[in-house]
Amino acid sequence: MKKVMSIMVLSVFCLGLSLFAFASENASAKKEDKRIAVELKAMKERKPQSKCPVMAGKVDEKNSVEYMGYLIKTCCPDCIAAVKKDPLGAIQKIRANGEEPALAANFKTQTVCPLSGKPVNDEAYVIKNNVMVKFCCPDCKAKFVKDWDKSLAAMLKKGEAPIILTMAQTACPLSGEAINKDSAVEYKGKKVYFCCDDCQAKFNASPEKYLQAMADEGIVLESVKSVILTH
Repeated sequence: MKKVMSIMVLSVFCLGLSLFAFASENASAKKEDKRIAVELKAMKERKPQSKCPVMAGKVDEKNSVEYMGYLIKTCCPDCIAAVKKDPLGAIQKIRANGEEPALAANFKTQTVCPLSGKPVNDEAYVIKNNVMVKFCCPDCKAKFVKDWDKSLAAMLKKGEAPIILTMAQTACPLSGEAINKDSAVEYKGKKVYFCCDDCQAKFNASPEKYLQAMADEGIVLESVKSVILTH
Protein backbone atom coordinates (compact mmCIF):
# COMPACT_ATOMS: atom_id res chain seq x y z
CA MET A 1 0.00 0.00 0.00
CA LYS A 2 2.83 2.38 0.94
CA LYS A 3 4.49 1.64 -2.39
CA VAL A 4 1.28 2.46 -4.27
CA MET A 5 0.87 5.70 -2.31
CA SER A 6 4.49 6.66 -3.05
CA ILE A 7 3.96 6.07 -6.74
CA MET A 8 0.76 8.16 -6.66
CA VAL A 9 2.49 11.01 -4.84
CA LEU A 10 5.41 10.89 -7.27
CA SER A 11 3.02 10.89 -10.23
CA VAL A 12 1.12 13.90 -8.89
CA PHE A 13 4.41 15.71 -8.25
CA CYS A 14 5.66 15.01 -11.79
CA LEU A 15 2.33 16.13 -13.23
CA GLY A 16 2.59 19.34 -11.25
CA LEU A 17 6.06 20.00 -12.60
CA SER A 18 4.87 19.33 -16.14
CA LEU A 19 1.92 21.70 -15.76
CA PHE A 20 4.18 24.37 -14.29
CA ALA A 21 6.65 24.01 -17.16
CA PHE A 22 3.81 24.18 -19.69
CA ALA A 23 2.34 27.27 -18.02
CA SER A 24 5.74 28.98 -17.95
CA GLU A 25 6.40 28.15 -21.61
CA ASN A 26 2.91 29.33 -22.57
CA ALA A 27 3.38 32.60 -20.68
CA SER A 28 6.73 33.14 -22.40
CA ALA A 29 5.16 32.51 -25.82
CA LYS A 30 2.38 35.00 -25.10
CA LYS A 31 4.92 37.60 -24.02
CA GLU A 32 6.86 37.09 -27.26
CA ASP A 33 3.65 37.27 -29.33
CA LYS A 34 2.83 40.60 -27.67
CA ARG A 35 6.27 41.98 -28.48
CA ILE A 36 5.92 40.91 -32.11
CA ALA A 37 2.46 42.50 -32.29
CA VAL A 38 3.92 45.78 -31.02
CA GLU A 39 6.67 45.61 -33.65
CA LEU A 40 4.25 44.85 -36.49
CA LYS A 41 2.15 47.85 -35.47
CA ALA A 42 5.26 50.06 -35.36
CA MET A 43 6.19 49.03 -38.91
CA LYS A 44 2.95 50.55 -40.20
CA GLU A 45 3.44 53.77 -38.26
CA ARG A 46 7.06 54.58 -39.08
CA LYS A 47 8.01 57.17 -41.71
CA PRO A 48 9.55 56.07 -45.05
CA GLN A 49 13.33 55.81 -45.00
CA SER A 50 15.10 59.10 -45.67
CA LYS A 51 18.45 58.62 -43.87
CA CYS A 52 21.32 56.31 -44.78
CA PRO A 53 21.82 53.67 -42.05
CA VAL A 54 25.60 53.95 -42.39
CA MET A 55 26.40 57.68 -42.57
CA ALA A 56 22.95 59.11 -41.74
CA GLY A 57 23.07 61.25 -44.89
CA LYS A 58 20.14 61.80 -47.22
CA VAL A 59 19.44 58.66 -49.23
CA ASP A 60 20.06 58.46 -52.95
CA GLU A 61 17.58 56.21 -54.79
CA LYS A 62 20.37 54.97 -57.08
CA ASN A 63 22.43 53.58 -54.21
CA SER A 64 20.46 50.82 -52.57
CA VAL A 65 20.59 47.15 -51.61
CA GLU A 66 17.71 44.71 -52.08
CA TYR A 67 17.22 42.20 -49.28
CA MET A 68 14.33 39.76 -48.98
CA GLY A 69 12.05 42.04 -50.97
CA TYR A 70 13.08 45.18 -49.06
CA LEU A 71 15.03 48.14 -50.43
CA ILE A 72 17.75 49.43 -48.11
CA LYS A 73 18.75 52.86 -49.41
CA THR A 74 22.12 54.51 -48.78
CA CYS A 75 23.63 57.93 -49.41
CA CYS A 76 26.52 56.82 -51.63
CA PRO A 77 28.17 53.78 -53.28
CA ASP A 78 30.69 53.46 -50.42
CA CYS A 79 27.90 52.64 -47.96
CA ILE A 80 26.52 49.79 -50.07
CA ALA A 81 29.30 47.39 -49.02
CA ALA A 82 28.58 48.04 -45.33
CA VAL A 83 24.88 47.32 -45.81
CA LYS A 84 25.57 44.13 -47.76
CA LYS A 85 27.80 42.96 -44.91
CA ASP A 86 25.02 43.39 -42.34
CA PRO A 87 21.59 43.98 -43.95
CA LEU A 88 19.66 43.09 -40.80
CA GLY A 89 21.76 45.54 -38.79
CA ALA A 90 21.06 48.20 -41.44
CA ILE A 91 17.30 47.63 -41.24
CA GLN A 92 17.47 47.69 -37.44
CA LYS A 93 19.30 51.04 -37.60
CA ILE A 94 16.75 52.47 -40.04
CA ARG A 95 13.96 51.48 -37.66
CA ALA A 96 15.82 52.91 -34.67
CA ASN A 97 15.66 56.23 -36.55
CA GLY A 98 11.86 55.91 -36.62
CA GLU A 99 11.84 55.00 -40.31
CA GLU A 100 10.90 51.93 -42.32
CA PRO A 101 12.57 50.59 -45.50
CA ALA A 102 10.36 50.44 -48.56
CA LEU A 103 9.56 47.29 -50.48
CA ALA A 104 11.63 46.70 -53.60
CA ALA A 105 10.09 47.13 -57.03
CA ASN A 106 7.57 44.44 -57.98
CA PHE A 107 7.17 43.35 -54.34
CA LYS A 108 4.09 43.62 -52.17
CA THR A 109 3.38 42.87 -48.52
CA GLN A 110 2.31 39.29 -47.91
CA THR A 111 -1.46 38.99 -47.59
CA VAL A 112 -2.07 35.42 -48.78
CA CYS A 113 -0.71 32.03 -47.77
CA PRO A 114 2.31 31.17 -49.97
CA LEU A 115 1.00 27.62 -50.46
CA SER A 116 -2.80 27.81 -50.63
CA GLY A 117 -3.28 31.36 -51.87
CA LYS A 118 -5.91 31.91 -49.18
CA PRO A 119 -5.89 34.96 -46.84
CA VAL A 120 -3.33 34.63 -44.04
CA ASN A 121 -4.22 33.92 -40.43
CA ASP A 122 -2.19 36.26 -38.21
CA GLU A 123 -1.87 33.53 -35.59
CA ALA A 124 -0.43 30.97 -38.03
CA TYR A 125 3.12 32.09 -38.67
CA VAL A 126 6.72 30.98 -38.37
CA ILE A 127 9.93 32.94 -37.81
CA LYS A 128 13.26 31.64 -39.09
CA ASN A 129 16.48 33.63 -39.41
CA ASN A 130 14.57 36.88 -38.68
CA VAL A 131 12.12 36.17 -41.52
CA MET A 132 8.43 35.94 -40.60
CA VAL A 133 6.02 34.17 -42.95
CA LYS A 134 2.28 33.91 -42.37
CA PHE A 135 -0.06 31.08 -43.42
CA CYS A 136 -3.74 30.26 -43.66
CA CYS A 137 -3.45 27.22 -41.40
CA PRO A 138 -0.99 25.02 -39.43
CA ASP A 139 -0.87 22.44 -42.25
CA CYS A 140 0.55 24.92 -44.75
CA LYS A 141 2.95 26.16 -42.08
CA ALA A 142 4.33 22.62 -41.58
CA LYS A 143 4.72 22.03 -45.34
CA PHE A 144 6.52 25.35 -45.86
CA VAL A 145 8.96 24.81 -43.00
CA LYS A 146 9.79 21.30 -44.22
CA ASP A 147 11.72 22.82 -47.13
CA TRP A 148 12.22 26.39 -45.90
CA ASP A 149 14.82 27.63 -48.39
CA LYS A 150 13.00 26.34 -51.46
CA SER A 151 9.60 27.55 -50.21
CA LEU A 152 10.92 31.01 -49.34
CA ALA A 153 12.65 31.35 -52.71
CA ALA A 154 9.37 30.48 -54.48
CA MET A 155 7.52 33.04 -52.38
CA LEU A 156 10.03 35.78 -53.21
CA LYS A 157 9.87 34.86 -56.89
CA LYS A 158 6.13 35.60 -56.79
CA GLY A 159 6.85 39.07 -55.41
CA GLU A 160 5.45 38.34 -51.94
CA ALA A 161 7.66 39.97 -49.31
CA PRO A 162 7.88 38.29 -45.90
CA ILE A 163 8.19 40.38 -42.73
CA ILE A 164 11.74 41.07 -41.58
CA LEU A 165 12.05 41.27 -37.80
CA THR A 166 15.00 43.13 -36.26
CA MET A 167 14.12 43.39 -32.59
CA ALA A 168 16.84 44.15 -30.06
CA GLN A 169 17.84 41.57 -27.44
CA THR A 170 16.08 42.19 -24.12
CA ALA A 171 16.07 38.71 -22.57
CA CYS A 172 18.74 36.17 -21.65
CA PRO A 173 18.83 33.41 -24.30
CA LEU A 174 18.99 30.73 -21.59
CA SER A 175 16.79 31.86 -18.71
CA GLY A 176 14.45 34.27 -20.45
CA GLU A 177 15.11 36.80 -17.69
CA ALA A 178 15.98 40.46 -18.36
CA ILE A 179 19.53 40.95 -19.58
CA ASN A 180 22.33 42.39 -17.46
CA LYS A 181 24.58 44.61 -19.60
CA ASP A 182 27.51 43.71 -17.34
CA SER A 183 27.25 40.05 -18.33
CA ALA A 184 28.06 39.59 -22.02
CA VAL A 185 30.25 37.75 -24.50
CA GLU A 186 31.45 38.64 -27.96
CA TYR A 187 30.90 36.01 -30.62
CA LYS A 188 31.51 36.37 -34.36
CA GLY A 189 31.38 40.14 -34.15
CA LYS A 190 28.16 40.21 -32.14
CA LYS A 191 27.55 40.94 -28.48
CA VAL A 192 25.29 38.56 -26.55
CA TYR A 193 23.92 39.61 -23.17
CA PHE A 194 22.83 37.38 -20.27
CA CYS A 195 21.10 37.67 -16.93
CA CYS A 196 24.16 36.28 -15.11
CA ASP A 197 27.60 34.78 -15.66
CA ASP A 198 26.30 31.23 -15.12
CA CYS A 199 24.20 31.52 -18.27
CA GLN A 200 27.19 32.99 -20.07
CA ALA A 201 29.20 29.84 -19.36
CA LYS A 202 26.38 27.59 -20.61
CA PHE A 203 26.11 29.65 -23.80
CA ASN A 204 29.81 29.17 -24.51
CA ALA A 205 29.28 25.39 -24.56
CA SER A 206 26.98 25.58 -27.63
CA PRO A 207 26.70 29.17 -28.92
CA GLU A 208 25.27 28.38 -32.37
CA LYS A 209 22.24 26.73 -30.79
CA TYR A 210 21.31 29.86 -28.87
CA LEU A 211 22.15 32.25 -31.70
CA GLN A 212 19.80 30.32 -33.97
CA ALA A 213 17.07 30.37 -31.34
CA MET A 214 17.35 34.16 -31.06
CA ALA A 215 17.30 34.62 -34.84
CA ASP A 216 14.16 32.47 -34.90
CA GLU A 217 12.59 34.93 -32.46
CA GLY A 218 13.37 37.87 -34.75
CA ILE A 219 16.23 39.22 -32.64
CA VAL A 220 19.21 41.04 -34.17
CA LEU A 221 22.20 41.19 -31.87
CA GLU A 222 24.28 44.28 -31.25
CA SER A 223 27.47 44.45 -33.30
CA VAL A 224 30.76 44.73 -31.43
CA LYS A 225 32.20 47.11 -34.03
CA SER A 226 29.16 47.94 -36.04
CA VAL A 227 29.47 49.07 -39.62
CA ILE A 228 26.20 50.87 -38.99
CA LEU A 229 27.23 54.22 -37.55
CA THR A 230 25.22 56.42 -35.23
CA HIS A 231 24.53 60.05 -35.89
